[in-house]
Amino acid sequence: MPSVTRINVLFWLLWLLLLVFCYFNSYDDPSSIFYDANRAYDQRFSRLRAAEADEYIQSLPATKPSPSPSPSPTPSTDKILCIGIPSINRTTVSFLPSTIATLTDTLTPAERASVYLVVLLADKPPATHSAFGQSWLENIADQVLIYSDPPPPSTTNNTAVYHKIPLNLHNGSPRGPGRVENMRLDHSALVEACRAHGSQYFALVEDDIVASRDWFPRFRTGLARVEQQAAATNRDWIYLRLFYSELFMGWNSEEWLTYSETIFLVYAVVLLAFLTARRRFLLARLKPAAPTSPSPSPYSSAASAYLAALVFGLWIPALIVLYFLAGRLSVNRLNPLARSPQGVREMPRYGCCAQGLVFPQRHLEGFQAMLRDPPYDWAGDQMLEDYADARGLSKWALDPSVFQHVGLKESSDGPRRADVWNFSFERQKFGPKKSEGQGVGGVIG
Repeated sequence: MPSVTRINVLFWLLWLLLLVFCYFNSYDDPSSIFYDANRAYDQRFSRLRAAEADEYIQSLPATKPSPSPSPSPTPSTDKILCIGIPSINRTTVSFLPSTIATLTDTLTPAERASVYLVVLLADKPPATHSAFGQSWLENIADQVLIYSDPPPPSTTNNTAVYHKIPLNLHNGSPRGPGRVENMRLDHSALVEACRAHGSQYFALVEDDIVASRDWFPRFRTGLARVEQQAAATNRDWIYLRLFYSELFMGWNSEEWLTYSETIFLVYAVVLLAFLTARRRFLLARLKPAAPTSPSPSPYSSAASAYLAALVFGLWIPALIVLYFLAGRLSVNRLNPLARSPQGVREMPRYGCCAQGLVFPQRHLEGFQAMLRDPPYDWAGDQMLEDYADARGLSKWALDPSVFQHVGLKESSDGPRRADVWNFSFERQKFGPKKSEGQGVGGVIG
């Protein structure tokens, strides 16, 4: 049995090498035993994007250039995406500049023309918001909404970018003081503005994100795939996530049956392969041997039993244990079958949070009604899950995420670690940034 013993030694050497690899590779996977929170939240790529955003804002002119006269109205087919960003003043750091700068700094002129950017300064009065009246906001945003009750004429302040909207509800009733109520009504105001603009899709984006350099072309590619899948299955969709928190993508206990089925399948496949190989070996032994052929080894049967015991009793369990120790995020990054070639995947559960949700125009009326109608017990993104499930609408996400929640510094509570985070976003390779208007792709490493 020396050959089987050598194979056993080689297996454990390989297993130890894989264990060491997991130790260095799975530091940013909360579902891994090798998870290191001190390293996992290193803002490697988002810090670079924030610096690029600052550079972009510094390069903007003091006043917004007058748009060149258009010979004809913009075709509705060019109105691809309307982005709505609600923002309230932060007590420490404002993330709004990085948010809108990273959304626009790598767009080509044609891409920028197809994107309509609406920012709501939700503070009352709006002048208390740090971005109010700033030239960078007026340069980048296509429309800035501010509250006024009752509403005066639409053009206010120094530029035509600002538009006043009523603070009261759509039925004339005054707003309540509740945070959830005001948040939902802020979102509904952005939905209304984008519905009026007529874009094919609406993106609700929070004011505390940074976007990858290639977010828009990846959005277009993923969107085409989602629409194609909806047409092929005759099942409509409610949203496409541009961000999801990987903190909820680990070994969830609710999925124990799925894990058990996978383990059973692994054992079944290996058992089938082992029995097939053993049968061929036995058939080969039963063939008439040549006079000069060596006689079968007396240890062959014992070696076969010993090998079976190692495979099913030790090796497979050891690999399964290593699989779970490595973490779900880590093994999915390495597994080509777990990656969607279209860069998008259905996400019926565990999708969080509302940092970037894209809706088709056809669902905006229902979404807006859901946001506006009382009671205001739940946030809009929480209600959205039940809304979609009740109507049989699918939910999708770009994979990997093209947004990062800048959550290491929570502005209302002071510095603390993010509870909403996408670890894979920070793995993007830096690379040189192309000149503005050319776009660039980030690669997950």
